[in-house]
Amino acid sequence: MKLSAKMWVAILLFAVVEAAGVERNAAWVLSRPVHHFSIGQTSVLDALLWFGHDQGICFGIEFSGPDLSRTVQVVADMTTVGEVVKEILGRSDAYLLSVSDGVILIRKKGVRPPVWLDYRLRQFDLPKMELISADVALANRLELELNPTIKGFAGDSPATEPSEEVGPFHLRGETVRQILVRIMAASRGASWFPTDTRGIAPFPASINRFWTFVTYSGASATRPR
Repeated sequence: MKLSAKMWVAILLFAVVEAAGVERNAAWVLSRPVHHFSIGQTSVLDALLWFGHDQGICFGIEFSGPDLSRTVQVVADMTTVGEVVKEILGRSDAYLLSVSDGVILIRKKGVRPPVWLDYRLRQFDLPKMELISADVALANRLELELNPTIKGFAGDSPATEPSEEVGPFHLRGETVRQILVRIMAASRGASWFPTDTRGIAPFPASINRFWTFVTYSGASATRPR
């Protein structure tokens, strides 16, 4: 049965409105007011995580290296989320900011994101569970798809305190990036960055060979003043 012209117009208008809504959501996250944020001398990575902690913002950092260990000190008043992020990064045009489901993704121009971020999992089924456990399950699923001969996993990760749950998830053919975004968007606040020995988070973190997943829950290190 063929759709009427009016039906096609309605579908097209709906798609346009939905796309506009996504753009507005992205713009809103970066333009959200910030009355005050300050952090003493620390690394770019720590400053981003403390900012995320204070403002309830999730970050997906898609690069690693010395840029994240550079020392910064930031004092910002009556500004926006996007401006503070730029201040932390050094107000350089070397970085690209985008927003997916409320999560701010940070890329470095000219640097390709890790290939595993674009790997599509055949399936990812997860019941409702503790936040960091969900992240560990994602990392394990990726390892199994890359190497089906793996028989099991060992290791220990901290839990959120108070306990925080996300899910359930029943996903097919989504990228690791998309699933990480879904997990963080369902949380009270978390961030991830490529695992690198130079990047030690001040908050409870789950570390695998691909990424480090940081939750803002629980005890933390002393804030740089």
